[in-house]
Amino acid sequence: MRGEGCWKHNPSPPDPLSPKRGEGENSLSLPRPFLSETERGGERFVISRPFLFSTLIMLHKISLGIAFVSVCFFLGHDRAIGADTDQARRDRIVVEALMRLDGVDVNADPKLKQAVERHVAMLKDDPAQLKIIQRLKLAAMSSRLIDLAAKWGENTQSVQALELAVEQGALADLTKSFSAKDPDERTLALSKVMTSSKGKSIQDLRLSLIEDSTISKVIKVDAVVGMARTKGLHAKLIELTKANKLPGEAKILIGATLRNSDDAEVKKAAIELFPAIKTSQNPLPPIEVLVKKNGNAKEGKSLYNGVATCSQCHQVGPEGKNVGPALTEIGSKLSKDALYASILAPSAGISHNYESFAARTDEDEVIIGLMVSDTPESVTLKDVKGIERTIKRKNLEEIKKQENSLMPENLQEMMNEQGLVDLVEYLVSLKK
Repeated sequence: MRGEGCWKHNPSPPDPLSPKRGEGENSLSLPRPFLSETERGGERFVISRPFLFSTLIMLHKISLGIAFVSVCFFLGHDRAIGADTDQARRDRIVVEALMRLDGVDVNADPKLKQAVERHVAMLKDDPAQLKIIQRLKLAAMSSRLIDLAAKWGENTQSVQALELAVEQGALADLTKSFSAKDPDERTLALSKVMTSSKGKSIQDLRLSLIEDSTISKVIKVDAVVGMARTKGLHAKLIELTKANKLPGEAKILIGATLRNSDDAEVKKAAIELFPAIKTSQNPLPPIEVLVKKNGNAKEGKSLYNGVATCSQCHQVGPEGKNVGPALTEIGSKLSKDALYASILAPSAGISHNYESFAARTDEDEVIIGLMVSDTPESVTLKDVKGIERTIKRKNLEEIKKQENSLMPENLQEMMNEQGLVDLVEYLVSLKK
């Protein structure tokens, strides 16, 4: 149609691609090759921008429709594809198409859901699956997400996995796990991940764990550390401290943070409630300040084998004593702030199977060490020097798990602040 609607008829200007004066930005010249012979006689046609954009939108919708038809084809016509077609490849194509579509409920279609689940399973530990689960709102993934969060350790992906699991209704299962009297390795790993979450449900869970007197100390300490990372909860931590609901190890870890609070009242109360931790020279800054400092790994290694006495209980490769956990790959397992926490408050997070026990014999001798074996006939403990002591059951009056770690509580007092930073730098370097 000429002169109105989407096509406009104008005399030909010198430049066939520029709009006629007065047409403004709502029109585009149609290049001459696109015109018929009868339309090229010194004339041109202009296509309006709204018409062009609506055409592009229509084409985009058509491409999405083709993607959806492709999904249906792959799901509903397996025989037509051929028996030798790889199932994993088909699932990948289906998922890629679904990721481009809006409004498709994969949970309502069993075949779609199975295809996505198979593809997610093929990804194993790949964090890429988080985007798929979240984008497609794939249901019944909470157990898998919790397992992944525990396996990945304390990082961005593990926090996202934990929060996705909570969105899918995993809060009750998490609460049950954290309430165990003797948390297993998986639960302890999740507890560390929980410290980095800012989700409202997780914040409420942390508070309930702190206020519950039956929760294990290591879980409580992590919950407190997590609360301290949110400035708006600092006043609540002061309140909990005054009510004597915080473990002593937690006070060590959060004290510097609260003493440096922006809230004047919190800062004043923290100075009284949380005495500063000192090195051999000066009080230490908060852990969040320490982690930003750069150390010398070579100097740290000298401290590790010297005044810090770490090698007296830990092994790096074949060197050192096998009393505490091996540190050969500790840099791959713990973040920098977690390493500082384990040095400043070693009893706050005792590794599973490294809890200490105190045994009292019928001769009133007390032996403290790690449990090596526990049989109906005897109990064997390994002391801080690495020496194993076996006590026969008939000579055993009492044995009790200890709250404190065998690791010294004031290790940082053996060095200055830079020495502590160097030591952590060395531990960070110990990776696979």
